[in-house]
Amino acid sequence: MELENIFRDVKLSKTEITVLRTIQNDPEQCIRDGIRAVAERCYSNPSSLVRLAKKLKFSGWLELVYFIKFNITMPKLDVTNDVDFMKIQPAEQLTPLLNGLQHYRILIHGSGFSQLIAQYIYNKFLVIGVNASLALWPDYEILEQKTATKFDAIWIVSKSGRSSSALNWVKALEGKGIDLICFTGDYQSPLAQAADTSFIIHDPQKYDDDIYWSNPFFGYCILGFEHLLKLWFRQTASGVSADTPD
Repeated sequence: MELENIFRDVKLSKTEITVLRTIQNDPEQCIRDGIRAVAERCYSNPSSLVRLAKKLKFSGWLELVYFIKFNITMPKLDVTNDVDFMKIQPAEQLTPLLNGLQHYRILIHGSGFSQLIAQYIYNKFLVIGVNASLALWPDYEILEQKTATKFDAIWIVSKSGRSSSALNWVKALEGKGIDLICFTGDYQSPLAQAADTSFIIHDPQKYDDDIYWSNPFFGYCILGFEHLLKLWFRQTASGVSADTPD
């Protein structure tokens, strides 16, 4: 994974990139050696490394090292065996959302790899009789002008939660009174923060925007969606609350 992509909003010098790659290659060694040894190895000095951490919005050197360790280096070691893969934000929105499936008109959108998940959700909704449509058009405002259908809820799938397509939709939906539901890998993303209900899917490669490394995120999206349907079937069949344990 290219560090330049992760910190793409910050202009980095060649020495700063060398420091970041040194941390990425072996963060544990950097912790053991300390800032002075790492600085010497990178032909720099401790104060420059502290300034680099501050430049990247970290409180200090160790926070930068631990960020790289847990968000960049470690995910490459094992990305497929997590069990707790989905969280709902906020949790209390789950039951109203499931109740709405029976009568809401839903529009589903995703671009790139996320489009495949949007297509899956759409196809499954058709099978079970949910009133759903699929939108591949990247601009919601133009789509709205071309259709007379009014939607009650928009479902958006976006791994990063900050793709230009997803954010254009978020902006276009402001003030329209339409429920926004999203599947995303970043609970702090603009999409997750704007959504009425966010399904936060475990994403071990959060900063891999090119979808290069092996990653269960999209598989987890489907599993998470199927779990929602299981709760919906249970709720509609027996009246049991959606948050009842398995």
